[in-house]
Amino acid sequence: METICRHIKPFDYPLELSAHPPLGAGLRASSGKSSFRSVIDLGTEYVKALVVEVREDRAVIIGQGVARHKRSYLSNGAVSDLEAVTATCDQALRQAEDMTEEVYGRKVVPDRAVIGVPSPLVRGAAYTVRQKRSSPRRPVSQRELTQLLQRVQRLALQQLSQEFASGELALVDSSIVEIAIDGHRVTDPLGFRGENLAITIFNAIALRESLDGLRRVAEGLELEPPLLIPETRVVAFFLKGREVLGLDVGGRETGIFWTGNGGLLASRTVPLGGRAISQHLAEGLYLPLHEAEALKLSHGRHQTGETLPSSVSEMLSGAVATWLAEVERQLMALAGGRDLPHHIHLWGGGSELPELVEAAKAFPWMRELPFARCPEVEVLNPERIPGLLDRTGLSLGRGGLTVMGLARWACVAEAQSGAISRAQIAPAGLAVRQPGGGLQIRREQNGDFPSLPDQLLAKIMRKEFDAFLGGI
Repeated sequence: METICRHIKPFDYPLELSAHPPLGAGLRASSGKSSFRSVIDLGTEYVKALVVEVREDRAVIIGQGVARHKRSYLSNGAVSDLEAVTATCDQALRQAEDMTEEVYGRKVVPDRAVIGVPSPLVRGAAYTVRQKRSSPRRPVSQRELTQLLQRVQRLALQQLSQEFASGELALVDSSIVEIAIDGHRVTDPLGFRGENLAITIFNAIALRESLDGLRRVAEGLELEPPLLIPETRVVAFFLKGREVLGLDVGGRETGIFWTGNGGLLASRTVPLGGRAISQHLAEGLYLPLHEAEALKLSHGRHQTGETLPSSVSEMLSGAVATWLAEVERQLMALAGGRDLPHHIHLWGGGSELPELVEAAKAFPWMRELPFARCPEVEVLNPERIPGLLDRTGLSLGRGGLTVMGLARWACVAEAQSGAISRAQIAPAGLAVRQPGGGLQIRREQNGDFPSLPDQLLAKIMRKEFDAFLGGI
């Protein structure tokens, strides 16, 4: 077992680990019976880090840490100031590793890492193609399904690529959301008969520069090339089943997610989060921002010991009303004329504020928005994620849902595809170049797909993109 001291290194390639570490350094987890992962959620205001032991179908959290960003690290869809981001991640990860000594009986410093790709770095959408079959009585064949998958992917990438003027892109997520025959949803259409065949596929794209930045952060932390998982994908995975609207109230912004059948249908970002509420409070009370933030957090955790003055409550209500108005505006754009699902889930650190939850539950959602019935609003806590065991005895609250979802995802990925030791993007990773407006596709890495339609989609992404996208 190798002993290494974690410290930040300059971003030089290749990154070499010290062969002679200082005495007392943490023990690196070996590849024995136990499997360990470092899990990092960059957040927008706080970095959350976990040390996780993967046990078959369960993820056991044995260490956690939190560190605050000194400033916003996102700029034009990419990670800026990599050294500052790495330093913040190092602080959170050190806390998590130090905690393992007490919780696990020895210090665990995993080499393997799972890092969430923040939703502001990802742009995605679901696209549906409907095809009227010339011979409804003929069973759907694999060739017919493959051709339809090719068609929907071609149209989807044409649309998504228009959101970026230039630069190198990466397809970070591609998954089948729904297959329907004559309006009836099926898992695998092969052998079915019908007149109308429809397929909905979700695709997500990010700048390759931003993904390379996350890899360099991992190198600065002396981690192996990480498994990069779009956080939007994690959200969709754990909200599978019925269609749901998710509001992730972060520090600097709020992510809005429309999920259905375990896939993401659409997403948008509101440039307001918990920090905007704290700023409003700071201005009204003439307080420094950090004091207003502390007051808000204490109130959210019922630690103030007394009821807030009515003036402060009015300030909080006013800030929340501004946030809700922007959420309403973004939901209108998200709907695109369709009925929105009537289940709304709230999570993220900003949702710890009682006034925000109460206002969301009382908000007249049907006043302007296309809901078929009045939405039900509920908070989503990390305890709702199945297959997780937290041995730290501490709670990250609703702000920890994403990082704990990433921990569970690491367990799922381990079970599906074995040890994760190579750089990859899950479940898909295709580079998309745009020199002079043209598209070129090259494969980076693909995961395994359980169903035949997903296997066909993976095959298309691996071998056939150049052929059917050559004319774009």
